Formats: sequence, C-alpha cells, structure tokens
Amino acid sequence: MKTKNLLFVFAVLVLLTACTSYLTQVASGKKIDNRLVGVWVGSEKDKQIEGIHKNWEMNRRADGTFTLDFQFSQNGQVLQTIETGNWWIEKGKFYEFHQESGQTDAYDYTVLGPNQVKFKAIAISIEMNADSYEFIDTRK
Repeated sequence: MKTKNLLFVFAVLVLLTACTSYLTQVASGKKIDNRLVGVWVGSEKDKQIEGIHKNWEMNRRADGTFTLDFQFSQNGQVLQTIETGNWWIEKGKFYEFHQESGQTDAYDYTVLGPNQVKFKAIAISIEMNADSYEFIDTRK
C-alpha cells in the first residue's frame, strides 16, 4: 500500500512538473510560455474591420519583448505598421502590452502543437467587427 501511495505522489509530481516546465520567469518578474517564443505568422479578413485583410509577423522573444509587423490591405492599397511591447502569461492567460498605444490586450490561448497557437480575445483595445475575435499563429 505504501508503494502505491508513493508511486501516485511521484506520478502527480511528474505531471505537475511537465505542465509548468514551459513557463519561465523573465527579468521583469513576469512569466512567459517558452512554447510561444519565436517568429509566428497569421492573417485574417473582415474580423476586425469590414473589407480589411490583415497579415502579421510576430516575433516573441524569450526576454518577454515582442515586435509585431502588420500589413493591412484594402482595395489594393497596403499599409504596414510595426508595434513593439512586452508579453507575458498570468493565470493561464496571454497578455500583450503595446508601447505605441499604451494598451494591454488579453487572450485565452491554446497551444495546438509545436507550430500553432490559437488565441481568443478576452479584452483588446481595438473595436471589432464581430462579437468574438480569434486567430491562429503559425510558427515561421
């Protein structure tokens, strides 16, 4: 009986360690999810603004900073913007502070595999065309 209890405790500890081993604390004191570090791309159309097609490349660094390169296109015209800021994980949610706007966006996120992450907006600073906003980032 003692051996069974010991094996159970060991199994629980291994499971808990496996579930949290991807979180790392950065210099700011916040935690990041190492699975999200890297260069990611994505796109969407009509989700934020009707008639706008948006592509992006997100570079999430291991120090908790990011660079986000957007390309917006509408009626053949293309606009490019670059945003910078900090990202972190808190209570299982993904947060993105944008230096340019001073706003923080919050998302639920699900790692679909080593090369895809699904984000669903909880609170974002830009008005949406739809009631809910979600997208998938794919590792470049």
